[in-house]
Amino acid sequence: MTLAGKRALVTGGAGGVGVACARALVEAGAEVVIADATQAACDAALERLPGGVRAVVFDVSDRKACEKSFADQAEAGGVDILVTSAAIVKAAPILEFDPEDWTRILDVNLTGTFHCCQLAGRQMVEKGWGRIVTISSVNGQIANAGRGAYSCTKGGVDMLTRLLAAELGDKGVTANAVAPIPVDTPMILNVHGPKDRAAWYAQTPNPRYARPEEVASAVCYLASEEAGFVNGHILNVDGGFMAAGVLPGRSTS
Repeated sequence: MTLAGKRALVTGGAGGVGVACARALVEAGAEVVIADATQAACDAALERLPGGVRAVVFDVSDRKACEKSFADQAEAGGVDILVTSAAIVKAAPILEFDPEDWTRILDVNLTGTFHCCQLAGRQMVEKGWGRIVTISSVNGQIANAGRGAYSCTKGGVDMLTRLLAAELGDKGVTANAVAPIPVDTPMILNVHGPKDRAAWYAQTPNPRYARPEEVASAVCYLASEEAGFVNGHILNVDGGFMAAGVLPGRSTS
């Protein structure tokens, strides 16, 4: 698979999954721009990435900032590939969830994804070719206790992805999602303790978390010409988690 001549934008590009996706896209030949909310985060990410990757700073929940940044991208040649990995998470029981936290998580994870998909999608339609790859989660398909807002946003991302596929498929643009189980990144380490990890391992046929590079490999496939007839699909990168039920003999201790 080669992405030579394609321009890719990765939101949340300073995070663990974002950096892995950016690196994989560069290795496949794409010109890559990462986007994140702070200059410091972008600078730190660029130190971990190959030379030639550029960074832009904007908050995906800020519509005007998104519009400006995508206008700049249009002037530079437009976005051919969009990867939306910008996301935040907070754990709390649903009856105790802070409404301000709920709103912020929806603003970033779902509305922010909408902003970027809409603005990039318009550029792709003009080009007659495009790949939108949203980063979802198996939490969008199951009710994961304590992750209420995050799960709701990822369920919304799945439906947004299908809507984009339905409306843009005849214009040369595909939209697909990659939905991993927890990925070994600093964000997960902040919210998952040993008991969380043991519980996931106990119910995952391949008993571990996903690696950022495994998510990135799925993203690169969906961004490729070879995946041109894959549209509206939610690709689980989950070690068999969604295929399994109770796994007898597995311990959570």
